[in-house]
This record gives sequence, structure tokens and C-alpha cells, in this order.
Amino acid sequence: MLNIKLNATCALLAMAVLILDLQVPLGIVGGVPYVAVILIALWLPKLYFILYWAILCSALTLAGFYFSPSGGELWAVILNRAGALVAIWTVAVLAWKWKVYEKDVLSLTLRLEKEKIYLATISGAQHITNNLLNELKVVMFEIENHPSFDQEVALMFEDMLAEAPTLMKHLSTVEKIDDETIRKSVHPA
Repeated sequence: MLNIKLNATCALLAMAVLILDLQVPLGIVGGVPYVAVILIALWLPKLYFILYWAILCSALTLAGFYFSPSGGELWAVILNRAGALVAIWTVAVLAWKWKVYEKDVLSLTLRLEKEKIYLATISGAQHITNNLLNELKVVMFEIENHPSFDQEVALMFEDMLAEAPTLMKHLSTVEKIDDETIRKSVHPA
């Protein structure tokens, strides 16, 4: 819905600039106000809208050159129209770069937010794991005090207790937070 309103605003403004341009003699810079259309297009979510409106405003600037009432010297008129086209495309390029920058900032913000949640989760998991390991050490103590307990199972239990802190360390030092990297950190090849 917002796209429709903003595109309608761009269209109405472009039409108003064209109507004004067609009313004044050629010696007056009629194409420069189209820059406002490009600036409004900056609020549209997709990059191609900026390009679309820059092309359309350029075409309207040229139409204004051919259909406006005559006046002024031809060299000045051509220079004015060229200046308007330079202004339109300078603003369009800057708007394009701004949209790309804005997208990169949003992506980085989302990544940082994801990392923050991941690190908080790991911190909580480490706390839970440390508590569990301490409780399992009590079980290990009891196993050691019962010589009748199967020694092979006792060694497996001891290995699991020793491996847990290492796996938690791997999990908490993941550099790239994505499914595959996290999975590999706790299940190394």
C-alpha cells in the first residue's frame, strides 16, 4: 500500500513538473525539480524504483525540451537541460548508493542481534551444563567408591564428563553464526 502511495506521489509530482515545464519558455531550467521525484523514490523499498523514476524524469526533461514554448538561446537551453539531467542522475546515483548502504546496515544490525541472542543462549547453556557436570561429578565419585561398578562404563562416563567442557568451549567460540558452523563446532569431523 505504501508503494502505491509513494509511486502515486512521484507520478503526480512528475506530472506537475512537466505541466509547469511546458508552460514556461525554454530558457528556464524546467528539469531540475524532477530531483524531488527521485528523493521521494528513495523511500520506496526496492532499488529499481530509483532507476525507474530517474529514467522517466530524464525522458520528461527531454520531452519538456521538445514541447515547451520557444525562448532563450539554443546553447543555453541545451546547457540547462543537460544540467537538469546531471542533477537527476547525480541524485539517482546517490540515492542508489544510500539504499545499498541502508540495506547493508540493516543486514549488519540483524546479524549483530542474532549474535547477541546466540551468545546469551550459550551463556545460559554453559551455566546449565556446568551445574549438570558438577552434579555428575558426584555420581562419578560414587562410581569410584563402588568397585563392583562396571569399569568400562565408568571410563565411558569419565570420558563424557571430560568432553563436555571442550564441546561447550567450541560452541562458545563459533565465529560465524549459522546452522552448519554451529553443528560442526559440537560434532567435529
